[in-house]
Amino acid sequence: MAPQSAPPAGGAGHPRIVAGLLIVATLLTFLAIFSIWVNRQALNTDNWVDTSDQLLQNEQVQAQLSTFLTNELFENVDVKAELQQALPPRLAPLAGPAAGGLEQLVPQIVERAVGSPRFEALWNTANRTAHEALLKVLDGGGPTVSTEGGEVTLDLGTLVAQVGSQLGVGGNLASKLPPDAGQVTILESDELSAAQSAVTLVRRLPVVLALLVLALYSLAIYLAGPRRREALRGVGFGFLLAGVVALIARSVAGGYVVDSLAGGAAAHPAAESTWEIATSLLVSVAGSAIAFGLLVVAGAWIAGPTRAALTLRRWASPYIVAYPARVYAAAGVLFLALIAWAPIVAFRKPLGFLLFAILLGVGAELFRRQVVRESADA
Repeated sequence: MAPQSAPPAGGAGHPRIVAGLLIVATLLTFLAIFSIWVNRQALNTDNWVDTSDQLLQNEQVQAQLSTFLTNELFENVDVKAELQQALPPRLAPLAGPAAGGLEQLVPQIVERAVGSPRFEALWNTANRTAHEALLKVLDGGGPTVSTEGGEVTLDLGTLVAQVGSQLGVGGNLASKLPPDAGQVTILESDELSAAQSAVTLVRRLPVVLALLVLALYSLAIYLAGPRRREALRGVGFGFLLAGVVALIARSVAGGYVVDSLAGGAAAHPAAESTWEIATSLLVSVAGSAIAFGLLVVAGAWIAGPTRAALTLRRWASPYIVAYPARVYAAAGVLFLALIAWAPIVAFRKPLGFLLFAILLGVGAELFRRQVVRESADA
């Protein structure tokens, strides 16, 4: 008969309390996933700019941006008058038809222009400047940004001017554009107070939720008594469930967000691409939760009473009993493989790197003790 692992010391445990703790911790894990995403996406300028660069490389977004820049150019500059001045007097009557033809051709010309290094540099600078200004306003203002007005805009006026210059419309088009040409409002004054409060909450929420999740899961395992392995498996399934539900929520919410952003069938592909790119970090965070859950479930399975797990431990016992260091060597190899693969975002962070190293080390020691105990019992 196959040897069974001895149950951990302790009483009967508190199954109802443990179940409640696991449920609450899983809900908090779900909230933590979204809070981490919002924090990294909305409050990190480098991530914001990286996302904007990805948007610029998307064909659907390029088409909508080209249409926006074209409309801004023709709404703020009298292209017909500019052409009349540029053409010889005998050809001045052709300025009207030429302006109409340009309006039809400009979006195609702009779509080719947005891929140029100069355009990408201007786009990158505009987004970085806008986001830095946004953070200064949300954090209470700075030497060049006042919270009195409270309005933050993305200034694409330089891009509009460049489009006009490439078309040969006027010599110094930038000086003829009004100050608000090509500006997209990100934050208005009546939204400032709520936005500042939300930012304060979002900055603190990931840390608070992560600590609560860790404390509740740890307490659940501690109170599980002789069923600690089952509780550990429940922790793994909790992370799995939170990650999967976060991805489902992203998909469901995307339908509503895309419809509100599109405003019409023509803009729907661009809005859908924008949502996909803007939530790519959310997919990364949710994927990390799923990967971590799988690792925890795998660890609980290896320590479990299934025939396959017992066979694995029985096969490894001669090597582990005789050479304990091999357990830590194997754990080290596994850790290096996980670092190289990086299925979890935290593996790229110093704190996460240290935390998982400690957890893997503790798990390796517990596994070694279990194998040694089962070998002695056998």
